[in-house]
Amino acid sequence: MDDRGGLTGPRVVARRLDATPDLGALADATRGDVVWLDSGLPDGAPDTAHERARWSVLARTDGPFATRFRHQARRAVVDVPPAAERWFGRSRVEDRPAFTVLGDLLDSTPSVDAPVPGLGFALGWVGFLGYELGRESGGPDRTADGHADAELWFVDRAVVVHADGRAWALALVVDDDPAAGAANQAWLEGPHTGRTRVDVADAAPGLPVGATGRVSRTAYEAAVETCRAEIRDGNAFQVCLTTAFAVGTVGTVGREARVAPGADPHLDEYLRLRRADPVPFGAYLRLGPLRVASRSPERFLSIGADGSVVAEPIKGTRRRDPDPERDAVVRAGLVSSAKDRAENVMIVDLLRNDLLRTAVPGSVHVERLCDVETYASVHQFVSTVSAVLPEGASRAAVVRAAFPPGSMTGAPKISAMAIADRLEDAPRGVYSGVVGYFSADGSVDLSVAIRTLVTVFDARGAERSRSYGAGGAVTWSSVAADEADEVETKTRSVFGALGVTARW
Repeated sequence: MDDRGGLTGPRVVARRLDATPDLGALADATRGDVVWLDSGLPDGAPDTAHERARWSVLARTDGPFATRFRHQARRAVVDVPPAAERWFGRSRVEDRPAFTVLGDLLDSTPSVDAPVPGLGFALGWVGFLGYELGRESGGPDRTADGHADAELWFVDRAVVVHADGRAWALALVVDDDPAAGAANQAWLEGPHTGRTRVDVADAAPGLPVGATGRVSRTAYEAAVETCRAEIRDGNAFQVCLTTAFAVGTVGTVGREARVAPGADPHLDEYLRLRRADPVPFGAYLRLGPLRVASRSPERFLSIGADGSVVAEPIKGTRRRDPDPERDAVVRAGLVSSAKDRAENVMIVDLLRNDLLRTAVPGSVHVERLCDVETYASVHQFVSTVSAVLPEGASRAAVVRAAFPPGSMTGAPKISAMAIADRLEDAPRGVYSGVVGYFSADGSVDLSVAIRTLVTVFDARGAERSRSYGAGGAVTWSSVAADEADEVETKTRSVFGALGVTARW
């Protein structure tokens, strides 16, 4: 029995699968919203990266307890099915801040134990928190353009796969709800397979073929110089300046692009991206009018069920060279770069201060500083900051205190965000926010939404926009042309795999 009116406590049932499922095929076979948290690494990846890439999760939203939380236009919409009203109350609309509502939902979430040793995911809330939620932590007062600032689903069904191929189906079961329990038990015992997707031709209809910068390269370089002037005047130490590229699609000039019922060409694109550039924090989200394809290598925050916290900011990036000897020179150049090292150290210091707001005093430590990690397309500086939370600490409060990710703001955070907002003059949306989960066992794992392609549909199913954000940290020692080159490097990591030509 539990403390919610005598109801029998919920539990997560795990069924070991005989074969490793194709999560791309399962995502394709799943109708409705789906969140795929997709971990992988290229051959030869550093040992430090393997810990972050052990598990992939395909979370479904079609179970009897599945509950949706969306925050848009400063209003929270919570859609609760009858079976989940015992925890989350009835469906409602609230004029309250997103992190406040999220905190209440996490407090109401049934507490369960992790079903698989080492997994760190016991079902729970999955989705994204967009950059504009930074307004609730003192950032610019904006909302996302055309979609929610945050969307999370409480999921009661998922398939999880370990890097070694072991796999489980997970389902939430409550003994005193026979209908819901039977539905989830039946799903649990299903085949968990889907049609294996085939590669699509590079010029197939529906694939992006061109991208145009929101501003010109000249304008971006001018904005870099403005950031340097702000730094010179003492208004910031570092400013993360970004821009966006609008992505065009074959055959859509002068007419609307629509997605046929049951079709998801954006998943084809994502599968192409993941083959070209395996990363620890890949993600594919199909959430109502949104499609999010993220190839992020960066963890924002990981919180263990025991209250341990890890942040792993990335700052300092070099594009890899296909020639091994030249590539070694590129890597050495990053290692010796005082500017890139300074960028990373500033964000490490910022994160230390963010974590100190909620951590046990004296528990915040820098575990590693400016360690080089190599991926398929880039070399990067990665650091690790750890902390310990007091018992019972609100996971929503911890995330809010560190949000948005410092690697996407600059330092000091509030001032740097204001400078960037004034120069960019547009919301970032999903980009620069976070993607991941708040598990029902108290664990949290969130990645920084970088190298992320975002598609938004309108109410009629027409493609409203497709965008890709990119940017970099500006310091006093920045050279405007080099900062623009870094933007181009970051666009190639995604556009190259899709055959997209970017211009600005």
